[in-house]
Amino acid sequence: MKDRYGREVTDLRISLTQRCNLTCVFCHMEGQPESREELTPAEIETLVRAAVEVGVDRVKLTGGEPTLRTDIVEIIRRIRPHVREVSMTTNGLLLERLALPMREAGLARVNVSLPSLDRAVYHRLTGVDGVDRVIRGIHAAKDAGLAPIKLNVVALSGTTAEPESVEPLVAFAQATGAVVQVIEFENVKGRVDPRVYRALHSELSRLSEEAASRAFRTEHNRLHDRPRYTFERAGKPITLEVVQPVENPAFCMACHRLRITSDGRLKGCLMTNAGLIDVRSLLRDGAPFGELVEAFRSAVRLRAPFFKGPETAVPTPIENEPPISTPMELPVVGVRAGNS
Repeated sequence: MKDRYGREVTDLRISLTQRCNLTCVFCHMEGQPESREELTPAEIETLVRAAVEVGVDRVKLTGGEPTLRTDIVEIIRRIRPHVREVSMTTNGLLLERLALPMREAGLARVNVSLPSLDRAVYHRLTGVDGVDRVIRGIHAAKDAGLAPIKLNVVALSGTTAEPESVEPLVAFAQATGAVVQVIEFENVKGRVDPRVYRALHSELSRLSEEAASRAFRTEHNRLHDRPRYTFERAGKPITLEVVQPVENPAFCMACHRLRITSDGRLKGCLMTNAGLIDVRSLLRDGAPFGELVEAFRSAVRLRAPFFKGPETAVPTPIENEPPISTPMELPVVGVRAGNS
């Protein structure tokens, strides 16, 4: 199903929890209002089935930290038969123990948040002395057959944004067969402290230009049109993907995602809570399956690019379309726990 801007919706990002075992300075908690509510595995499966009816065929599990769910293996096992792929974004602290059972349940691949290989820097950015555990988790993921493994590196000024800071991560990725994904720090309202954002935000053009100059192959990820550079290092190939969403209309126009918050609300964009649709209440009130499917259709119709350029087409009005609500104002809560 396409939204009003002609964007096909194929991906569903499900936040399983807001709990986390890190306190990362760059965390945006999927832009979700604070909540302790969590969906059950059966409810998650039902929502995935409804999402499939509007064209979703890939699911990404996130949080908070999704592996803190003690039923994480059951969740994966329940939803895998309904979609082409189930993947996960994780901080990797529990991956050493869970990689194999999650792979056996149907998990295809993982993105692991790894802001730095330097123990002191990692501790300063995440609040935990855990880089060794994450490295063991990455090796466990590789041994379990989760592939490709992506190392998520949020670019922070003075810490992880410069090419020389990325180099050790590139070397580690090459040794483990992983892809390095450098992500621009996003100022998600209500979840990222604006003072932290102003101090640490770094634009990624320099890194992208350097990677492009060295690449023997440049591709673009279908999701967000993100550039992916493959270049040679020590005689072997290595891939670097650069994620630049801020003030980037092309990024938004290539977005194919819907999101489900951990407390069961449909959300069309990371950056705004306009038009949240409460599907948890529908589930728990015993609504017919068709009403859930219609909720997903409504969520698709409500989607709009957050960053709009002059070339962004004016959408054609949809007959009987429900009005888009005023964006929800979220409290600024400063630095929060979670992963990107």
